[in-house]
Amino acid sequence: MPALSWNEIRQRAIQFSREWEGEHAERAEAQTFWNEFFLVFGIPRRTVAAFEEPVKSLHDTYHRIDLFWRGSLLAEHKSSGQNLDKAESQAMQYIQELVTSNRQDEVPRYIILSDFNRLVLYDLEHEESEPDKIEFFLADLHFHIKHFAFFIGQRTHKFGEEDEANIKAANIMAGLHDAIAEGNYDAKSLERLLVRFLFCLFAEDTGIFEPSQFDLYIRNHTREDGSDLGSQLNALFEVLDTPVEMRSRYLDEDLTDFPFINGVLFAEHLPIAGFNRFMRNHLLAACHFDWSRISPAIFGSLFQGIMDAKERRQIGAHYTSERDILKLIRPLFLDDLRTEFDRIKTDRSTRRLERLRSFLKKLAALRFLDPACGCGNFLVISYRELRLLELEILKLLYDNFDNTQPEFFTSDEYANLSKVDVHQFYGIEIGEWPTRIAETALWLTDHQMNIELSKTTGNLFQRIPLRAAPHILCANALRFDWNELLSAEDCFYILGNPPFVGKHLMTKDQKEDVRHIWGKTNGAGSIDYVTCWYYKVAHYTRGNMKIDCAFVSTNSIS
Repeated sequence: MPALSWNEIRQRAIQFSREWEGEHAERAEAQTFWNEFFLVFGIPRRTVAAFEEPVKSLHDTYHRIDLFWRGSLLAEHKSSGQNLDKAESQAMQYIQELVTSNRQDEVPRYIILSDFNRLVLYDLEHEESEPDKIEFFLADLHFHIKHFAFFIGQRTHKFGEEDEANIKAANIMAGLHDAIAEGNYDAKSLERLLVRFLFCLFAEDTGIFEPSQFDLYIRNHTREDGSDLGSQLNALFEVLDTPVEMRSRYLDEDLTDFPFINGVLFAEHLPIAGFNRFMRNHLLAACHFDWSRISPAIFGSLFQGIMDAKERRQIGAHYTSERDILKLIRPLFLDDLRTEFDRIKTDRSTRRLERLRSFLKKLAALRFLDPACGCGNFLVISYRELRLLELEILKLLYDNFDNTQPEFFTSDEYANLSKVDVHQFYGIEIGEWPTRIAETALWLTDHQMNIELSKTTGNLFQRIPLRAAPHILCANALRFDWNELLSAEDCFYILGNPPFVGKHLMTKDQKEDVRHIWGKTNGAGSIDYVTCWYYKVAHYTRGNMKIDCAFVSTNSIS
């Protein structure tokens, strides 16, 4: 049987999880479960592993291992809902009995426990004194599929504790920033380089790249002293921006295996950054962090934390929590959309399907503008919530198909199943660094939501290479005509958290912005910088009074 790609394995994992979701069968179904589990990786179970393998106990009786793959894997299975602690004890006992029976060469590295709905995987050969352990629900198998790379003869990586994952991620990026900055790499190029690192680190943990593909490229194609890392990274970035059919036929196979990403993320040529051994090791350490645990909704705050604190205060940048963002977007648009959806759900007439499809088109037509978007948190969370609403609609439509048929969509229909996309989101940001972050965070959120759609339908849904792009403009929003980015006629919602800067903290340029906006208005010299955005909104919406707007506000606007 030919080897499967990781995309194929991931899609099989999604289908396997759906087929066994909520299984409450007796333990007699366990063998069918494991036969199909092995087929996720394209391996007929009988060619490598046996059921009910006998192992001699200390009392000269025989126990039987539920599933045994000599030297690789031991699996113990319980009925649904049973405590897996007993299965763990049994598995460890079998390991000891293999040793005492002079079968040391058969001792497996991995143990898997399952009760149909949960999976627990142990790695007995990691460096710590206790077995490395991951535990998850079956529905999340595709998220953890890289931990089973040993099924197809590949290496796996272990990850550290998941506590305070966001803080760890911020520290990792700050460390990379400081290490590269010390090498006298120019600031703007460094910002672009870090955003590319972020994308690659996220990509190899969420299925855009193959598991550990970025990590292994660095390990296998750069010197340990880091002297050629900069040039090799630039070679990779060029490949990521080149369609597969246009790449040189003489490229190294490890480079050609990377997908074409598109977008503008890798388009610009960067100066070659200098690296040393320490910096290379720092980047490899970043690869070992599980970036799938990070929400793009907080990427902005992570990267803002890398900026100089004095500079951050000066431009008025400040992080808005997800809770506070939801406080703003729910009354602005989300509550109304959900109320409309609830009305359609209760419709039992023949028009229900037609109304659902019309509602989907309505969502796809919406346009959102954040004219002080920073790192894009408001846009990211708005996009995520819109995609989640779309997913609920698709679930209702999906249930009306005969989904016992494996292919009830053509490939083209399935590729266009989701109508909501990042091109519906517009932002203006004065800093180029957060502009790039906002754009990237929206793409990463899109990928996360595509994974959710894949779980719902049982088929892999991807938008790689990137076809659509968010419209994030690096400009001074107070000097720029917003209509040039998004015509007021096409805009539905304006939202965000424009910068608050009191008159004593404003720079000379900011004071000029206030004079430009307010002119000779009485008292304009004393008002907060943020009020300029209210003035701009008032003028922008004169041509379309149907636009709804909500900004985070304090009493400094009055």
